[in-house]
Amino acid sequence: MTITVEDHVAIQRLMYQYARCADSKNYPGFADVFCEDAVFDYSGREVRSLAHIQEMMLALETYTTTSHQVFNTLYEVDGDVAEGETYCLASHLRKNGGETCKIDMGIRYQDQLRRTSTGWRIARRVFNLLWSRSGPVDVS
Repeated sequence: MTITVEDHVAIQRLMYQYARCADSKNYPGFADVFCEDAVFDYSGREVRSLAHIQEMMLALETYTTTSHQVFNTLYEVDGDVAEGETYCLASHLRKNGGETCKIDMGIRYQDQLRRTSTGWRIARRVFNLLWSRSGPVDVS
């Protein structure tokens, strides 16, 4: 299996789009990221279908802001399917009484992608939490 420059760029942009939708809380925008029949394995809990994934993402409402930085995007393409992984450093800010708490997470997403008539989409995503750290943070 190999990957063209065009596919690499398109897949990398798909990962950026995922992060942008999460950080801007653009839940309808996930329709441009996931297949209709996608599966999101979130720590062993399988969420099935785009509509249910969008509903799951509403959990982001508990945070005042998030920042998902995606990198190390490495996929192999075989026709109209691809498999690979993307690393993510995700920061989440939440009010806790009078102070702001920050949760940082190191994440590795393992994905199966499908090329559709409108571009690459995530068909299956497995969320692997590598580490997390939390504590108070100063916000100006």
